[in-house]
Amino acid sequence: MKDQKLRKPRKDRKEAGFTLVELMIVIAIIAILAAVAISQYSAYKNKAKAKDLVGFARACAMEIVTQCEADSSFNNATQLESCNLNNGTSKYLSNITIDASSFSGCNATFTITASGDLPNGDTYQAQCTYDVNNQDISCTAPRKQ
Repeated sequence: MKDQKLRKPRKDRKEAGFTLVELMIVIAIIAILAAVAISQYSAYKNKAKAKDLVGFARACAMEIVTQCEADSSFNNATQLESCNLNNGTSKYLSNITIDASSFSGCNATFTITASGDLPNGDTYQAQCTYDVNNQDISCTAPRKQ
């Protein structure tokens, strides 16, 4: 008789834990958050890879300025290492161009354009311009083409 008083009847006991519906709602919310996070992360990776192009364009412009300071008659920027595409420094860099109309020698403003193809098929482009009057290099953020 003592055992019967200690035990509660089955229908009076409260079950602990989560229901299947509650668990499914939590899983659905996590899946939605993961889908948004993965797409944002992918976009972030592409932008980071494209920012590499700014570094290449700036390096080329800086090397031209340095070469001009050493040799004022310098006029062939394609022979420089950082302006030469064949140096194999990046797997995303596909083209470096120097605006030939503006680069007529060391006493002129010129623009360097670096282009690159990302693994997802997007093409980005970054530009750096050297202003001879201010002796300053300014670069734009990479833009999707």
